[in-house]
Amino acid sequence: MAEKLTRPASSIPGTLQVWRFVDGKLGHEKQTLGLTQALAQKISVDVRDFDVRTSNTWGAEIKARLQKRTLGHPRPDLIIGAGHATHRPMLMTRLFCGGRTVLLMSPSLPVGLFDLVFAPHHDRSREAKNVIETLGVIGPTQPSEKDANVGLILLGGINRHFEWNDDEVLCQIESVMQANPELDWTICDSRRTPSSMSGALKVLADGGYTRWQDATPDFLESRLPKATQVWVTADSVSMLYEALSAGAVVGVMELPLKRPKRSNKLARGLLKLHENGQIHLSHVSPRMPIKAATHKTLSESSRCADIVLERLFNLA
Repeated sequence: MAEKLTRPASSIPGTLQVWRFVDGKLGHEKQTLGLTQALAQKISVDVRDFDVRTSNTWGAEIKARLQKRTLGHPRPDLIIGAGHATHRPMLMTRLFCGGRTVLLMSPSLPVGLFDLVFAPHHDRSREAKNVIETLGVIGPTQPSEKDANVGLILLGGINRHFEWNDDEVLCQIESVMQANPELDWTICDSRRTPSSMSGALKVLADGGYTRWQDATPDFLESRLPKATQVWVTADSVSMLYEALSAGAVVGVMELPLKRPKRSNKLARGLLKLHENGQIHLSHVSPRMPIKAATHKTLSESSRCADIVLERLFNLA
């Protein structure tokens, strides 16, 4: 509950027992991975994963506690999850197994049910003592030495927030590549990218086009740390924040809003990042000054890990 935040926590063991609840969705799992990795850089942690799609994982732990049996595993100190499907399993596990719950999204249940909630600024979550706003979604931070010749273009596709027009997107891609001829460009699409774009993308990329079906599971993890410049379409929020966390200079290929007169959380998030000087918008110019790459790598995961340790375990 929210009031636990102001109550001193009992001392934790030398190793923080973290139970991570996953739902099979890559975006959600990257968020919880980002937080667990950041915690591991600050304190010894032991992470166990529980897939909420299979109740006999976390359910077995609850059943064992009810039957006063032990499965040989320490009780959780921290229960982390993202995705609506994780809400109830997390809360039930805390009830019977103990631990503190940390949710990485705006919940579909009352926020007061969770010990700590990290919600993106653009979600406009209601104010509460246990709700912490984040600049976008939390993700793994992977800054590394950049290759000055590497450029990456990441495409989204059909979505409910923005209008998608193949010709307009292709025109923006061509403008970016022509304005930055010194870079070796790789284009990667996604599940949402219309198949009608494949032929044109192959021609534009001249051998540097990777279809999502052909991409290895670690494609982004291996390419983002090296890319000096990354462009993403406006609908690709998770890829945008991954690129920022990797320390790249990030440009956004803008798309028309489907409902321009209504408030749009993705558009609000983009505007906030632009105001902070963290992204470049395509309407300004298809070329970004590489010298602008002096901005700090987005490290929300590290900041959030500090908050978890301080507010839930009194570890400054």
